[in-house]
Amino acid sequence: MEMTRRHMFGAACAAAAMTLTRTALGGWEPSERYPDPAIKSLDPSFNRYRLFNANVERLATGMRWCEGPAWFGDARCLIWSDIPNNALMRWDEETGAVSVYRKPSNHANGNTRDRQGRRGQTTQFAK
Repeated sequence: MEMTRRHMFGAACAAAAMTLTRTALGGWEPSERYPDPAIKSLDPSFNRYRLFNANVERLATGMRWCEGPAWFGDARCLIWSDIPNNALMRWDEETGAVSVYRKPSNHANGNTRDRQGRRGQTTQFAK
C-alpha cells in the first residue's frame, strides 16, 4: 500500500485525537488494582475513612460542574446537579444510562432526602 498525503493526514489526526482525548480526560483511566493507585489522600487523617477495596468509576462526561449527589435506593438511581447547565442528571443502576432528570432545575446545587423518603433540593440562586 502506498503512503499518500491523505493517509499521512489521517494518521496525524488519529494521533492528535488520542492525545487530546487523554488530555481531556485529565489522564484518568480506570484501574483494575485495589486500592486504586490514582486515589491519594491530601490529608492523612482522612485515611481512616477510605475504603481500600473500593475504586473510582466514571459514570458520565460532558457536564461542566457537578455536585450534590444523592442516592435513591428505591428507584436504584443517583441524582446530581449540573449547575451551569441548569439540569439535574440521573444515573440508572440497572441500565447504566445517564439522562437529564429535570431541566431547567433552577440551578439547584444539592439534593437530599428526608426521613419519609421525599426528594428535596437546595438552590444556590434563582434566575
